[in-house]
Amino acid sequence: MNSETTKKDKEKVLTEVWGDTVNLKELMISVFLGVVFTMVFYIAGRAVFQSMDSIDGELAKGYALFVGIVGCFIAAFISAKCFKPKRFIGELEDIGEIEEVLEYAHMTVEQEAEALSRLDKSVIKEMEDLQLYGLLALIPENSPNYKPEYRQYVQRKKED
Repeated sequence: MNSETTKKDKEKVLTEVWGDTVNLKELMISVFLGVVFTMVFYIAGRAVFQSMDSIDGELAKGYALFVGIVGCFIAAFISAKCFKPKRFIGELEDIGEIEEVLEYAHMTVEQEAEALSRLDKSVIKEMEDLQLYGLLALIPENSPNYKPEYRQYVQRKKED
């Protein structure tokens, strides 16, 4: 990794929103796009529908709301195309690989282990389904989420 890439990565401020990792700057841009597109489409739709004499005024407002929702979907599509997901899902068995990913998320192995020890059973099950045993192996033995199979799986993968 060169110093320019590292500097770029550190400038990004990632946070968790509704269980997903997002870049705050990109989130704010997406919210701004959503508000602007929704309101512009709503106002334009209201002007068009209210200028039609054949449509009742209240019905014109309802149609304008629908047009505003279309604007919201367009903003969401633009945001999805411009801002790719920040999550990384893959097999991480080597502690060095895990440390690199955690460093990007501004976490230590100890912080991740603590977070994993407090996770809900449904999240642990989802991680098992995704076979993220490299991360699950970090769970401390004194945690209710600990299973020796996680470390055994990682050890077998290293031996192969």
